[in-house]
Amino acid sequence: MTQELWINLPVNNLSQTKAFFTSLGFESLRDAPEMVGFKIGNVPVMMVTSAQFEKYALNKVSDINNGSEMLLSVGAPDREYVDAMAIKVSKAGGKVFSSPAEIQGWMYGCAFTDLDGHRWNILHMDFNKMPKN
Repeated sequence: MTQELWINLPVNNLSQTKAFFTSLGFESLRDAPEMVGFKIGNVPVMMVTSAQFEKYALNKVSDINNGSEMLLSVGAPDREYVDAMAIKVSKAGGKVFSSPAEIQGWMYGCAFTDLDGHRWNILHMDFNKMPKN
């Protein structure tokens, strides 16, 4: 049996969320009542209204203004992609909290929050420069 990973994130405004992730160039999946979906890499990410999310999770949505629930990392094909995404995020209303920069000598990335405060990392990894153990 093949298993798939699906990520579900609570959001406040479906139409604004859809516009944000569409402007970043992520592939839109079929919408459903109370959710919009995107394929990010090979992973479906479902943006679900907070009220519906709480019904699925049987728990309250975390207050991500006071802590991080997770950091979602997306691979980038090159440094130029990282730089372009930082610009797109800012123009679309997201907040780049870590500008594009080299990390540990073999990675290049930036990090941002989406419209709902979820934290994302766009990262290009140059495995030829990765330190050997």
